[in-house]
Amino acid sequence: MVQAFKKILVCTLATALTFGLAQSASASTKKVDSTTVAVKPQTKKNVTAAKKDGVVSTVDTKASGTATLKSIKKTSKKSVTVPGKVKVNGVTYTVTTIAANSFKNCKKMTKVSIPASIKTISSKAFTGAKKLKNITLKGTKAITVKKGAFKGLNTKKMTIKVNKKMSKKQFKKLQKSLQKAGFKGKIKKA
Repeated sequence: MVQAFKKILVCTLATALTFGLAQSASASTKKVDSTTVAVKPQTKKNVTAAKKDGVVSTVDTKASGTATLKSIKKTSKKSVTVPGKVKVNGVTYTVTTIAANSFKNCKKMTKVSIPASIKTISSKAFTGAKKLKNITLKGTKAITVKKGAFKGLNTKKMTIKVNKKMSKKQFKKLQKSLQKAGFKGKIKKA
């Protein structure tokens, strides 16, 4: 009789264990069924990016995940930081280019900080920022500055501060690019 009781007990435990495992497997598949849809970068023109550091920017986005800074909304700030990344409709884009007339609404700006993500500054990019005196470049690689980027500005009174970690080779490359763009002010490592 004791052996029969042991067999019944073992069968009951095995059934309970199997039933419990089946329920937990079923519950875990219910959790897995919920899927999230990833938002992909898209190519769009003149999109307002989310406000960052008090600056509202308009950008052109690309499906590659990069963006071009088109303009900074009118501001009375004296110091402006170009965003390295902007968020548009839940997608983060890396800002790689500053387009023409990007700073035309920054009439009182005296300082601008440019992040390491920027690779190109277009012609007439600083046009309109007549009080601009200091530009800080955060990157360690030379950027391309197009001819006429400083059109309408007195660059002789301007200073460009470059990341002190920039190599001599990159520094010389940047100097040449700035000279071709018409820059006549000081360029120094800081």
